[in-house]
Amino acid sequence: MNPQIQRSNGTVILYDADRIPHPDDIPFDQHPEVVREPVVGSGRGGTWRVRVNDLNTALRQYRRGGMVRYLLTTAYLWTGLDNTRAFREFRLLAELHAEGLPVPAPLATRVRHKAFWYRAELVTEWLPGTRSLVDLLADAEIAEAQWQAIGISLRKFHDAGVDHADLNAHNILLDAKGRIFLVDFDRGHRRRSGQRWQRANLLRLRRSLEKVHATGRALYYARAGWDALMASYMGQSGPAAA
Repeated sequence: MNPQIQRSNGTVILYDADRIPHPDDIPFDQHPEVVREPVVGSGRGGTWRVRVNDLNTALRQYRRGGMVRYLLTTAYLWTGLDNTRAFREFRLLAELHAEGLPVPAPLATRVRHKAFWYRAELVTEWLPGTRSLVDLLADAEIAEAQWQAIGISLRKFHDAGVDHADLNAHNILLDAKGRIFLVDFDRGHRRRSGQRWQRANLLRLRRSLEKVHATGRALYYARAGWDALMASYMGQSGPAAA
């Protein structure tokens, strides 16, 4: 990776010059109604496939959740460039990808700053042939080996000190070869090993499966799948089961 920064009139773009030599080619301002091709998964603002020269990429706009979204949909308090969600996520993804962890490589992020607020977008590589855990479970049961693969993958992230702030079933992607990817590391960070935050990650994931199932989207999800996930996770010497 060759990270470079371009600045212009309150706009800053951090990008990988090895893969995107001309950041002005990135269609940051394409809107969902124009693109019409959502990426698998479910986020507050949605993630969309956009073409950058000869690359398929995933573009996500940072959008607020909760009640505050009705007042400040895309605006965040400015406390400095290095503190923006976009720069922090880009750098974390670059670090994890360089270490061989299964995350999409970051390609670019744009931050637009005005007065006390900023807005931002993030572009990562497209992961072809992947589907979210929720989408897969909506169609059919998944094999025990797939649950085990998820558990092993989560253990690797935790062993590396990666705290995913929103570990849910939408942010776990699987491909046809059985590979597991984690996406959407907004507010994620590295920290020392500790059972409390690791257990909280796992509980959040389990609650997300139960919540989706309980709110009307029938999933082929049973406790046996979760038990298989936890058994493989614990096999890598982790914290007490969630």
